[in-house]
Amino acid sequence: MAIERVKDYFRTLGMEQRVWEFETSSATVELAAETLGVRPARIAKTLSFALGEGCVLVVAAGDARVDNRKFKDQFGTKAKMLAFDEVERLTGSEVGGVCPFALPKPTPVYPDISLKRFATVFPACGSTNSAIELTNDELFRFSNAVAWVDVCKDWEEGDDPKIDDRPRAEMAMPSDGELTLRVASVSGADETKGFVPMYRFDIVRVGDGATVGMIDLRLGYVRNLYFGGNIGYSVEEQYRGNGYARKACRLVFEIARAHRMPYLTISSAEGNLASRRTLEHLGGTLLETRVAPRYSSLYQLGETGPHCIFRFDLN
Repeated sequence: MAIERVKDYFRTLGMEQRVWEFETSSATVELAAETLGVRPARIAKTLSFALGEGCVLVVAAGDARVDNRKFKDQFGTKAKMLAFDEVERLTGSEVGGVCPFALPKPTPVYPDISLKRFATVFPACGSTNSAIELTNDELFRFSNAVAWVDVCKDWEEGDDPKIDDRPRAEMAMPSDGELTLRVASVSGADETKGFVPMYRFDIVRVGDGATVGMIDLRLGYVRNLYFGGNIGYSVEEQYRGNGYARKACRLVFEIARAHRMPYLTISSAEGNLASRRTLEHLGGTLLETRVAPRYSSLYQLGETGPHCIFRFDLN
């Protein structure tokens, strides 16, 4: 099966956990977007066109259509999609699951610039119920792409937020007079797990220097973070009841603004009433209460109950 071939390929890169399989279909742009909970344009559809005795693959945004004139200018032939019965023979994947990874025979892959407005996109992984979230650079590298092309039309303008995702251990820390933060560690992006760069801060009481808890800030907007949140925190038991989690979040909001993040999400277990009250007092908007999908890191960490997902606009 193509999905197993693709999983084996990413396993050699230490990235097999980033291949997601779903209980529902992702065979079309619309179904994939519904399954993942993202806008259809972010689905990276792999289109297969006849070229000589074989084919060429164009990976385009979900809302883009191939422009026949541009295609002919680029490839020297008319855009002719592969016949249904040719798709699996030439690409190794069934219709609805065609992807640009681990192809069974050398096939040129060209990502289209319609994808470049997004920080991450979601191509299939060889089956009608799979996907992987990749940056555009990762998509280019892992598909062994030939070059970026401009062969599509009718896609909506509008880029994802361009944030500063480089954590800086030397950054000056904010204070509200009662609490401040101290950088405990910084980490870069982890390509094998799909993790974004992150700060971990000690929450420090100004008056006596006591470390009352810790708080994380994750710099990015990958899908996993929608469920787990950009911020995670804990306060030591003996210091609870003083509003320290709420106050520390406000300090972290300042750091997020310095990294040009326009919003943050924070997730709380539905049954954690103290945490929910903290997020409500911070003025967050409750987006939904739901169980994280099985493929998400939150679920795989054992958090299988409903979570409340709050959004905080920082502008």
